[in-house]
Amino acid sequence: MGSSSGEGEPLASSNSGYDWDAFDSEAYLDHYYREPHPDDVDLARRTAAAIAAAPPAGAALDIIDVGTGPNLFPWLCALPRARSLTAWEYSRQNVDWLREELAGDELRPLWRYYWDVVSPGHVPDENPVAAIAAIARVEQASIFDLPKAQWDLATMFFCAESITRSEAEFASACRALAEAVRPGGTLVAAFLDQSRGYVVADRPFPALPVDADAIRAAFHPYVGDISVEPIGGSEAETHSGYTGSLFMVARTR
Repeated sequence: MGSSSGEGEPLASSNSGYDWDAFDSEAYLDHYYREPHPDDVDLARRTAAAIAAAPPAGAALDIIDVGTGPNLFPWLCALPRARSLTAWEYSRQNVDWLREELAGDELRPLWRYYWDVVSPGHVPDENPVAAIAAIARVEQASIFDLPKAQWDLATMFFCAESITRSEAEFASACRALAEAVRPGGTLVAAFLDQSRGYVVADRPFPALPVDADAIRAAFHPYVGDISVEPIGGSEAETHSGYTGSLFMVARTR
């Protein structure tokens, strides 16, 4: 998630112009996820439904989440279908945060709330942290270095458009995500609608403003079908700096 950074010095255009290891994971979590927003809940439900419907029906899948950040809901959505779970995250701060969360005994109340949303039939006292930790790994690596055709399904939330102000880098990131999935696999992603940057603990980070057409254009060469639907988008801000997001589901060629 991101916020507008319309004040101060101009942001660098390239992803390499930012100190991603200085990303404050807890400050980001506190600002954007501490209180569940209806749009975030909608996104979680859509994500869980898209993963549940991914082919082949009923099969366990190798699933990767790219640019995970300090966020467990991608794994909570994916757990019922997962044979393996991978977080592909560049920031050392976020990698450490994820590993510490997996080492915990219980979900934070926020993630318990999302677990109740995406898995309403679960046994109330079951601990998804243990189930995730048993099949998950956290890789510190760039989206631009994803290996090809290694996973059955990939998720990505607010990453490709929130690491750069360069259209070429955005396109490269989307290509890397698509090519990481085996042919006939599934992509599930969300993008900020027209975000221009965000601030975490007073440190600015970039964003490229994108719309549904830009998302379709970036993925078109690599997918056989694609849907992009809005979430939110009213006059009121969802979180500081933007008013909605765009939810994508696609099948790789």
